[in-house]
Amino acid sequence: MSRRTNLNICRAVASFLVMVLMCSVVCGETIKPSPYWKNQISYPNEPFRVVGDSASDPDWVKFTIILSPYDPNVVYFQDSQQYTFHYHFAMELLDPFIDMNASEYDQVTLYEQGQQAVLGAVIMPPSGGYPTPPVLPEYGIQFVRLDPYTREEIAEMFNVVKTSIISEPGVQAFYFPSYEQLATAEANREWFDSQGIPISSTGRWAKGNACYSEGWALGELKFFAGDQIQSAYLSGELEPGDILLTDGVPAEVPFVAGIISLLASTPNSHVAILAKTYRVPFVHLALAEDANRVQELVGHKIVLRGYYTYNGCEVRLIDVEGVLDDATIAEILALKAPPVLDISPMANYGAYSASTEDLLPADIKYFGGKAANFGILRTAIGNKSPVAVAFSFDLWNEFLDQSIFGGNTLREEISERLSGYSYPPSDMAALSWELEGIREGLFKNTYITSFTPQLEDAITATLQDPNYGFDPNQKIRFRSSTNVEDSNQFTGAGLYDSFSGCLADDLDGDNQGPCLCDPDENNERGVFRAIRKVFASFYNDNAFLERLRHDVNEADVGMALLVHHSFPDEFELANGVAILKKWYSYWDIELVTQLGATSVSNPGDGSLPEEVSVSVYSFGTYLTLIRQSNLVPLGATVMDWQDDYIALSELLVAVGEDYNNVTGQDYFLLDLEYKKLAPGGAAIPAGGLVVKQVREIPLPDTTQRITPFLINEPVEFCTFQGECSDIFANHRLKSKWLFETKSLRLTPKNLEDCFYTSVALEYLADNRVLAMSGELPLLPKAFHNYDGTDTTNDGWYMHHLANPRSCNLYTDYIPIEVRIDESPMLTLLDIRWLTVGVEYNEPVLSWEWTGPNTTTTDMICLRPCPQPQSGDLLQQRSFEGAKGVSISTSFYWPPDPGAAAGYTAPLSRWVETVIEGYTSEPIVLHGWYSQTYRPEHHNFAEHFVYEPRLEAGISQQILDELRAKDIRLIHFYYNFGGGWVTTYGFEDKPFYPADIDGDKDTDLPDFALLAERWQDAVCDECGGAELTGDGRVTWDDLREFAYNWLAPLEISQMPPEKSDF
Repeated sequence: MSRRTNLNICRAVASFLVMVLMCSVVCGETIKPSPYWKNQISYPNEPFRVVGDSASDPDWVKFTIILSPYDPNVVYFQDSQQYTFHYHFAMELLDPFIDMNASEYDQVTLYEQGQQAVLGAVIMPPSGGYPTPPVLPEYGIQFVRLDPYTREEIAEMFNVVKTSIISEPGVQAFYFPSYEQLATAEANREWFDSQGIPISSTGRWAKGNACYSEGWALGELKFFAGDQIQSAYLSGELEPGDILLTDGVPAEVPFVAGIISLLASTPNSHVAILAKTYRVPFVHLALAEDANRVQELVGHKIVLRGYYTYNGCEVRLIDVEGVLDDATIAEILALKAPPVLDISPMANYGAYSASTEDLLPADIKYFGGKAANFGILRTAIGNKSPVAVAFSFDLWNEFLDQSIFGGNTLREEISERLSGYSYPPSDMAALSWELEGIREGLFKNTYITSFTPQLEDAITATLQDPNYGFDPNQKIRFRSSTNVEDSNQFTGAGLYDSFSGCLADDLDGDNQGPCLCDPDENNERGVFRAIRKVFASFYNDNAFLERLRHDVNEADVGMALLVHHSFPDEFELANGVAILKKWYSYWDIELVTQLGATSVSNPGDGSLPEEVSVSVYSFGTYLTLIRQSNLVPLGATVMDWQDDYIALSELLVAVGEDYNNVTGQDYFLLDLEYKKLAPGGAAIPAGGLVVKQVREIPLPDTTQRITPFLINEPVEFCTFQGECSDIFANHRLKSKWLFETKSLRLTPKNLEDCFYTSVALEYLADNRVLAMSGELPLLPKAFHNYDGTDTTNDGWYMHHLANPRSCNLYTDYIPIEVRIDESPMLTLLDIRWLTVGVEYNEPVLSWEWTGPNTTTTDMICLRPCPQPQSGDLLQQRSFEGAKGVSISTSFYWPPDPGAAAGYTAPLSRWVETVIEGYTSEPIVLHGWYSQTYRPEHHNFAEHFVYEPRLEAGISQQILDELRAKDIRLIHFYYNFGGGWVTTYGFEDKPFYPADIDGDKDTDLPDFALLAERWQDAVCDECGGAELTGDGRVTWDDLREFAYNWLAPLEISQMPPEKSDF
């Protein structure tokens, strides 16, 4: 009987799984009981779970299913706080595996042949960190094996584990495939869905999107799958000015305006480093709502913005299709013109090679950036970097000056082929074909080009120099080193290629394989072949395009070489890329590390590297695990925690300090590549940690300022129910405002005119919710003021209300300039700070610290209307007063922003309020207009106002009873130790909203006056016929007239309080 069949043996019903036994009885076999395992766990409050260190680090519990002769329907959940790894748990507590060594245990658990147990984990949403993440009704189940399981096996095991987890109804279980199971899962996604097993990953709990490179872009959004990007670029379907949306980022991406990935990438990949150099936004949309929206925008011209804020990576997608004219687009894109590169032109060194021991960054003109910077490593960390030699541009230039067919030199032939191209190329495919011809037909073609005997002898002599210790029978790495990469202006990461060669193949006197350095290679792999290939990469498509884009003089630039022993895959225990930032007196380090030789810079196989953040101070080094590699067991790290990470940080800081001394720069960003090696390799025989590359990542000049653009994006603002104004003003002026603006540059001259175009206003007045829309500059008695700095005031008069009022919309903190590293593409959402001031004709009720009063002026704050979001905090308040009065209210605050000094939480949204004691039936409120909230500082006390008659669907009986008791408003004050309730009554005063002729009714003479002014525009009060406040006589006024036909309206002016409880 196969192990797959065993999964069906002895299937127990759910009631059997629920039994709590001192000993697990399984088909005659027993497991010795222990307090460190059990057959069921609970979600979410499981004591066996490991709680993540941060709000992005999931919780987990590991489990084992023992196969025949044990019952494969019984799950052994281990106390993962006591036992982090499966094998420690099993070798101590699970009878079949006691006394096994780790290798024996792996053999019977991680492979299909001879498998004795299934390993896995229940992965739960993060519960650690600050602020505390919300509890989500879901978890994931993962199975671990190096050989893939079949879909049927996964489904069978998934259901076994799921039935062993106790949770509330409605909790969703997902299948989170491990790295080795990913291909099977993706190939059978629809089948799994049909089995009720949705596939997902911990990415669904991502706190937010990821910004691999900050910046902004304006262009057409186009989608291409990761494997179609290059062909789309060559065909012209994807152009340099486009914004790329893709399902996976390959190792190399041609220059585009912006990159949006639907799958997680690597923050320190070559694509990310180049994007940072270009100041091109490169983001991953982890939030489902953003991922869904961006796919709806494909084919539209959009603005993409990706920047880090105190809340993490903030990605904005602004649809500007049809919003911006060509002239404005051209003016905006002029800001993206590539800077002129201050290239250090190639210079003659006078020798073909030199040791890297004494090289400095200034030697880039002789040896290129990569080799010149290598001297920093040798000085700073010595034998923790490989011994290396640099070949100068003298070698490159002599190779290019050789004569080939037609009497041209190689240099002249290349120049003739490429001289007709400018940026952007009109025919990308033709250029690509030309470049391939140069690489393959010239540089790599030994019949066309060659090294002279003198050059060969010089190269061979250098590689046999005992000072470098090259073993001819070990591969030697030849790395690209140009003077248009690894400079303080331009990194060029990933544009050029490196190759390995075997010196013994060139010294053996023949061209016959196999390779003497690698018997698995059937053909020779000599060093001259490797040098040709590195030279050829100078004309890689993207490399040449970048030089073309920056208008680099080809005569000034070339290819030098950095040479050291290779790092064979079999010796690589780990590899990674670090970003080192010098920040005042301490260092910030981002480490991206992967197991073995699996690339972190160019992953293409679904592997996700580990991410660790390090802060190095004079008083200590502090590590934070941000993300775990999916190539190591859950709970493990790629290298030894914490020793390797601290030792690596010390090496990196030593490099940074030497870079600081050499360059004199006090603030910089360095990109470094590192490895952890097993002993025995030719490059670092002792093994251990090694740093193999350092280069500066250019930083923008933040002293530069530019004038930003305001882009029209309709934004809805609401009355801010936070620490602003007073409770009665917030209620009286409860409103929603949908603004649209002009698209213009925010210059002082442009701000002298109103930049708002239309406004659609829904507001509370005269006992009901009214609506008005129009152009803000054309509202009755409209005016505009600009204070010459950062504030505008747009005013108008609302003459049509029972208590007429003048209104002033203040737009404060308008950014008339931004730093060059900030987005110059703004919308009203970026300004955010709007206030409305109102002056009434008659006094209204107000609240002061001493109690109620009256005023003729109000000021409220407007903020973008809050939307429900994950992490909203449910609040509940209750009060019981005299005479049977009680109030129970529930509502949400937004997620805690984690402010160190605390903050005052505003209202996010209402849930329900139940008021009893005033009416025969409870008053139940859900609406936004019928309830208002105003907290005191830090929410130490809170005000609530309820106006039941504004609740949609409330019964007439309740309204009649409240009217009979003269209760219009209920004011509830809560101070966490008690509170009180006060009511306010009606002071009725007849009001005739549609009484145009002033005779205190609405009848045919009024209708005649309305008709007389029909379709008048920009007429302020329009002789009284303008009834809605928009300065025009239209259908809206006719509807308002019909609403008031033959009826006066009773208006309350809110007198002092009526009664207290």
